[in-house]
Amino acid sequence: MRSLLAKATRQHTRNHNSRLVLRVIYEDEAISRADIARKTGLTRTTVSAVVNELIEQGLIEETGAGQSSGGRLPILLRVVHESHCVAALSFEDTQIVGALVDMRGGIQRRVSVPLQGYRPEDLPGYLTQLLDDLTADPAPHILGIGLSMPGIVDPVRGMVRRAVNFGLVDTPLRQLLQDQYRLPVYLDNAARLTALAEYMFGDGAASGNLVVISIGVGVGAGIVLNGALFSGDGFGAGEIGHVVVADNGIRCNCGNVGCLETVASVTAIVRAARRLATDPSSRLRSLASAAAAIDFNTFCRALEEGDDGVAGIVTEVGRYLGIAVAHIVGLLNVERIVLTGAIAALGPPLLEAVKTSLARHALAPLAAMTRVDLVPERHDAVLLGIAAMVLDHEFGLLRLDSQAHMQH
Repeated sequence: MRSLLAKATRQHTRNHNSRLVLRVIYEDEAISRADIARKTGLTRTTVSAVVNELIEQGLIEETGAGQSSGGRLPILLRVVHESHCVAALSFEDTQIVGALVDMRGGIQRRVSVPLQGYRPEDLPGYLTQLLDDLTADPAPHILGIGLSMPGIVDPVRGMVRRAVNFGLVDTPLRQLLQDQYRLPVYLDNAARLTALAEYMFGDGAASGNLVVISIGVGVGAGIVLNGALFSGDGFGAGEIGHVVVADNGIRCNCGNVGCLETVASVTAIVRAARRLATDPSSRLRSLASAAAAIDFNTFCRALEEGDDGVAGIVTEVGRYLGIAVAHIVGLLNVERIVLTGAIAALGPPLLEAVKTSLARHALAPLAAMTRVDLVPERHDAVLLGIAAMVLDHEFGLLRLDSQAHMQH
């Protein structure tokens, strides 16, 4: 028994050291063995052994000599990011998009399948078609498969608990794909994966804490705490779209009255714009043939042209979002909160309204130290988030900024 424990401990240490070294090389892009040893606290002998293993696996390579500080020229190392990819599958309203995403977030290949005539029993066939198309031609080494799913997702058990639009209830997607492809499989929902994309491939957050609120047809948030995605005990962390902020509001699809989605989503904005269009002085009347023809793009044009009524709607949306942000600030005290999604097209007027509301609804010192950014909707954000999820599970690459993880 003692020898088994010792063997397990040695293997755990090897895995830890391997992840640690790979993470340092990934973060620095070009670094010597000696610098890795200094950064990690590992011995040079241990670093050399780990580096040799990573080179054999094709994960890193030597790139040539660096500058000398007096002795021999150091040999620099880099991650061979283009040789290893994640197979990413993202469920959207009308299609499933598949992509091979390399270790730096580059999209190497993309395919899609339309969902016309979709039936739940057809889902395995859709997924197989996408994965087979992605790997049909010579492809980089696949590190794993990641999926972005709508609804309530249990990432620990790899199950879709409930995805109403796709007719899925307690569906074991991980097991289905692992049995067929013999690869690691991970899944989560789009809002949380968008947060991972911003944390790993965007500006992130120096403290390792970040909240990303995605606002489009719906409203959802992803939460990164101490360099790790926080899903909650019931995997519902970030479901702020169904937190009530307007006591006298309208009924939401979830059954409650006055949810954030009913007053701050794109759908809510378009609904308010169509009501405003009854005002003869509104620019909306000249931009659309009828109230029913007004869409979000029309609303944005009216905002750009200085329509006071439209500006008032933006201020009101910002007020409600500020209330939601204030709750996050009071509960988590994170240094950076990002607003993204289609609503980012509203620009500075929305951001100022959110900040004003936050200052009014949160403790002043906490509000003052919180950086709220409005970030344009990143192309392929969910696919990048899927890649970040798999890279984190397989190599621990998400926790790049936490020096606590750099100690041996």
